[in-house]
Amino acid sequence: MEQQYSIGEPGTSWSPTTTPGSDIIEAVDIVQQTPTRPRISTSCIPRGMREPVQRRVRLEERRSSCGKIYESFEVSVIDSRASMDGSESSTSAITMMTSAASSCTDPWSSSGGFVEEKDDDDDGEINWEQDEDVVVVPKLEPVEDDVDMTDLADVKSLVPRTPSAGPSPTQAKRPRGRPRKHPKPTPEQQAKVIKGRSKAGCITCRKRKKKCDEAKPGCMNCEKNSVQCEGYPEKTIWKSGKEKAEEGMVTTTCPNGMNELTASIARLRRAGSFQTIPKITLPPMINAVETEGDRMFFEHYITRLSLIFTVEGEQNSAFKNMLLPIALEHSGLMHSILALSSKHIDYRSPYGLQFLKRHPGIDVQTLEKRSQFHHDEAVKELVRSDKDGDSAVVTAATYGQILCLVLQTLSDEKPNGQHRFHLQHYQRLIQENPLEDGDFFKFIHEFFQYHICADELIALPQTGARILAPDDWNLPTTVLQPAAVRLLGVSDGLFLYMSKITNIRNKIRDNIESGADTVVDYNALYKAAEIDAGIRDWMPAWPAGDSRDRAGLLYKQMMWVYLWRTIYPPKATHWKPDARITQAVDDGLTLLASFPPRDPSQTLILAPAFVIGCAAFEPHQREPIREAIRTVKAYTEYRNSDTALEVLEEVWRLMDKKDERSWDWQSIAHGMGMDFLAT
Repeated sequence: MEQQYSIGEPGTSWSPTTTPGSDIIEAVDIVQQTPTRPRISTSCIPRGMREPVQRRVRLEERRSSCGKIYESFEVSVIDSRASMDGSESSTSAITMMTSAASSCTDPWSSSGGFVEEKDDDDDGEINWEQDEDVVVVPKLEPVEDDVDMTDLADVKSLVPRTPSAGPSPTQAKRPRGRPRKHPKPTPEQQAKVIKGRSKAGCITCRKRKKKCDEAKPGCMNCEKNSVQCEGYPEKTIWKSGKEKAEEGMVTTTCPNGMNELTASIARLRRAGSFQTIPKITLPPMINAVETEGDRMFFEHYITRLSLIFTVEGEQNSAFKNMLLPIALEHSGLMHSILALSSKHIDYRSPYGLQFLKRHPGIDVQTLEKRSQFHHDEAVKELVRSDKDGDSAVVTAATYGQILCLVLQTLSDEKPNGQHRFHLQHYQRLIQENPLEDGDFFKFIHEFFQYHICADELIALPQTGARILAPDDWNLPTTVLQPAAVRLLGVSDGLFLYMSKITNIRNKIRDNIESGADTVVDYNALYKAAEIDAGIRDWMPAWPAGDSRDRAGLLYKQMMWVYLWRTIYPPKATHWKPDARITQAVDDGLTLLASFPPRDPSQTLILAPAFVIGCAAFEPHQREPIREAIRTVKAYTEYRNSDTALEVLEEVWRLMDKKDERSWDWQSIAHGMGMDFLAT
């Protein structure tokens, strides 16, 4: 029995001769000006079929050989075949073409067309009768290019093929239902091990976007294609933000080349070997050198200050070769050295400004606080060692600390004789706990005796008695070898004459103050004659041509001027300058001018410049003295040079006024509150 299924007007029908496997109706010609919504009867469709899904209509224009334009679209038609086990039904597609000759809008060309499809699990009956606003649009597929549109022009109806009882023996049975877009995996596919995309390929294959066989050291793919293999990227381990931050802090504080250490620490932390890094405080490598300021003081002592105190040169400086080894074993001496170095730096001088520029991370206030700290610690150690120190190191360190304290007073802006207290401490210690004979003992003895004698140039004795040495205090008269002489005047015997001249001077001062008729008696003149003969016979210990040899000659000139200025007070000469003293001062100025500004002998020139200046009666002799003292200040950078020049200016002022007090410069300095060391 043939049955036709009405699809829509005009005259579209299925023929019983239509085969089930045919999805394309061979000819359709639908031309309509006012389309009507097709109604499809579903009485013949078995239950269990799913509703159509809304789909976009895909239109394709075709132009026939006669110039007529057609629009083809595909209508999904429900296949009447249904499985007995309730599986999905298959659908067949009907391709329809409409003529585009009419200017009216084709209802199938609307972009809002769609096909409704019901889910597979819905067993309800399908009702294809929709509301007025819904248009059922089948899926569109393009017509094959080899179809001749002229052969289809007169086709008025569609004749469906009669479904056969089973599949064609020459054609495989088509699966039921609409194919899934993402089909379910078969058990065989699920059993396969899904291998993700490899990220361990070589750099060359990754750049070329080729599959890499990951062979080492170079992949075979690159070798096969005659491409140079760039190797494999370094493996990176994932790290949390906290770990990266911690490793970042380690990298900024550690020098270059610590990446391996940082990585190992991170691996141990991830492995749980330890949770936190213990706080470790490294002890100072050198006693008392702990901060940046301490390192600045230590650098200054080694590179500059230790060279100022000696004329022996850098290699033979006792301030480095003897004091520093002891300071490494005794923190008190190291505190004293750092305090001495810190007090010496003048941060307002060109050298001080340049020194601060090299260390921008620290300011002057911090350095001054650290300097006071080292001074206080040095005094504490000195007091403690003085009470209960017995070992050789402690004894040597104690002498070294006193030495540093004496030199530290040279930096005082307002000196008040504090150096004399330390020199007296040395005299007491040398009697109670003398050093063993050796190079260090010779160095300590020479240093302190030099400063004790130099103190007599400024010190004003009380009640006629000498402060630091008795009246019969004598120095060795034997001239030693140059290698044994570190400071002029002590080991070479010259300061023996200075001690005797000071005794004569103190006696004359007493006569002036008592108003004696004879200020300089015959006894003083007799002793002066002996001293004059000894000064003339004295010769420096260094060979001729050495700068220290000229310094010795300058000290010899200073000693003669000191003797003449002592036994000839102004009252005896009636203020008439003697040609002998004028010539002696001029010769002394010639020697002063012969020393270059950076000559190591500049450390010895302040004392002779001061004594010769006290005899400069002629105004033209004073400016060279000022220049010589300024040169000493530029070399040593000690403030006692400014103090010495200030006292000299007062002496010259009294000379110009013909005041007899200009003879007694010790009393002048005492009246000005200037009790200092002219060394």
